[in-house]
Amino acid sequence: MLFILKKWIGGLLMPLPFSLSLLLVSLLLLFFSRRQLLAKVLALFSFIILFVFSLLPSAYHLAKPLERQYPPLLVAEQSLDYILVLGSSGINDKNLPITGQLSATALSRFSEALRLYYANPNAIIVVSGSGFGDTQSHAQLLQTLALTFAIPEQRIIRLDSSKDTHQEAQQMSTLIQGKKAALVTSATHMPRAMALFSHYNQYPIAAPAMYLAKENSHSLPAYNYIPSAYQLYKSQVALHEYLGLLQQWSIRKIAD
Repeated sequence: MLFILKKWIGGLLMPLPFSLSLLLVSLLLLFFSRRQLLAKVLALFSFIILFVFSLLPSAYHLAKPLERQYPPLLVAEQSLDYILVLGSSGINDKNLPITGQLSATALSRFSEALRLYYANPNAIIVVSGSGFGDTQSHAQLLQTLALTFAIPEQRIIRLDSSKDTHQEAQQMSTLIQGKKAALVTSATHMPRAMALFSHYNQYPIAAPAMYLAKENSHSLPAYNYIPSAYQLYKSQVALHEYLGLLQQWSIRKIAD
């Protein structure tokens, strides 16, 4: 129940649903109330939220501080015992190839794990993620993908019951004690994931994937600065991580 509540609250606080909620309230006030000024203020605030978070500079400056806390693992050969791949999302649609069933985030994370595996062929890949009501868990989908790349089944460990990063860190930490492991997740997600592993006194090597705030060697064309749904998505991903970090900080403060 707490997990579902956390997902609802976190989802509603994202720029799009939050601004649409404000817009709905403003319309109700506009048509069914005399508080016209408040209605106009809320409508304006809704527009500003959507506009600002849909811009490239906003998305870039939100994501970059998260993504650059841990450097990319440029040297793949690390004599790794384990490669830990945190879960993302996917749908078990049998009408699609396995690459079509997994999200872009999951594929990006797996491609980094695959790069590391080819450089460390004695490592074991640990995939995670529950099904959230689907007929197959996310870990099963990742295992299927790994098998298509000729990774031996005995080199794969599935964690089918983990629902969030906290559970993944808890379960994976029991596996890697005394071993050398690399942690693969999205670059924006890495600070929160590493903090959770440190809670269990485990410190895997960070192997960030799927960067959203990339450096450009030259000036971008002006049309890149037009507000877009993609920039809004990047802002949402970054804000989701900031909320997660705030939640972790609050829990630690309460525990102290």
